[in-house]
Amino acid sequence: LHIATPLIPSPALSALLGRPALLKLDNLQPSGSFKIRGIGRFCALAASRFPGDSPPRFVSSSGGNAGMAVATAARALGARCTVVVPESTPVIMRERIAAAGAEVLVRGAAWAEADAVARAMAEGGEEGGPAVYVSPFDHEDIWAGHSTVVDEIFGA
Repeated sequence: LHIATPLIPSPALSALLGRPALLKLDNLQPSGSFKIRGIGRFCALAASRFPGDSPPRFVSSSGGNAGMAVATAARALGARCTVVVPESTPVIMRERIAAAGAEVLVRGAAWAEADAVARAMAEGGEEGGPAVYVSPFDHEDIWAGHSTVVDEIFGA
């Protein structure tokens, strides 16, 4: 669900560091950040474990980029998505996640509280079908997806 992104030289950073510096432009990913690499992989693998054409609802917690990645992955996979954000999440980010197709719920003052709500929602299942909790960072499938950046850098 991610795309290969350019690796470009940065003359300004190279001059500052006194050695060549390159920038990996993962801001060009469909979700706007590298998070789609890992979260996209996790969601695609999770969806493949469900028979038929009915992927599970993805439920995650986020303060920003992870929520965008889950919403982007869910839309690409034809799945429903709920992202639980803390009150500290800027309104513009809440709106971006919703515009990407997620149901956005605001719960708790901090991320840990929003995450507890997301975990409970996923564990409780979903009326009309199963739900899968998508960690914003903590799963081996996510790590494997993020590692694709290394393959791109060394293949460049």
